[in-house]
Amino acid sequence: MYSIDINLLNDRPEYGQQVVTSSNYDSDDKTPLFIGLGVGAAALGLVLISFGVMSFLNQQLTAEEENLDDELAQLAPQLAQVDKLEAQEQQVKAETKALATIFNQIKPWSSTLQDIRDRVPPTLQITKIQQKAAAPSGQKAGQPKPNAAPVATLSAPTQLTITGNAISFNDVNDFVLTLRKSPFLTISQTQLMSSERKTNNETKVSLVEHQLETTINDVPASELLQILNAKGASGLAARIGVLKQKGVMNP
Repeated sequence: MYSIDINLLNDRPEYGQQVVTSSNYDSDDKTPLFIGLGVGAAALGLVLISFGVMSFLNQQLTAEEENLDDELAQLAPQLAQVDKLEAQEQQVKAETKALATIFNQIKPWSSTLQDIRDRVPPTLQITKIQQKAAAPSGQKAGQPKPNAAPVATLSAPTQLTITGNAISFNDVNDFVLTLRKSPFLTISQTQLMSSERKTNNETKVSLVEHQLETTINDVPASELLQILNAKGASGLAARIGVLKQKGVMNP
């Protein structure tokens, strides 16, 4: 007997033909390798160049810093001398300002008394003038105000007590009103304290004995230059004028 073997795979085209693949790659071509090495070398070169530049610049900055330190060391004595001169200048300015303050607070007795004398009526006679330190209102003499900032002052305000005789009460009242116009006196504190008509037993003359009080004001002398000149205090006015010219006092 005979048997027939049939291979159906041989009848299919995809199995009946041998598939052959080919490659175009050439194992001897090293161009990509060289390109990669070149890029890496270039990057490394840039890094090294950058590092070199930074090191050079750092050395220059260090050298400049050392030079500056040397110059500062040489200038240190001069700077100390400048600071010393500035301190001396500030001290001189403070002393000059204090001197200007003293001059500005001075009201010479001669000019003050001359102003009072010029205001005495012809029918009134001053027999006595007493002066004493007066405390500001609401404050005892010699007692500073609580929590008050220090102020450059020579002394407490000066209070004057004026005693005299007049022919009539009207003369006394006129004298008080005239004193209140004085640029040297405080208006509110110029007031009549007492007045009484009395007759002298020997002369039989009847006069009005009176007493009034007033206080020298705190108007700066720099604001009274013309009046000081007119009342005989030309020396003080001249000194204040010089201080104004030099800028020590405000014009």
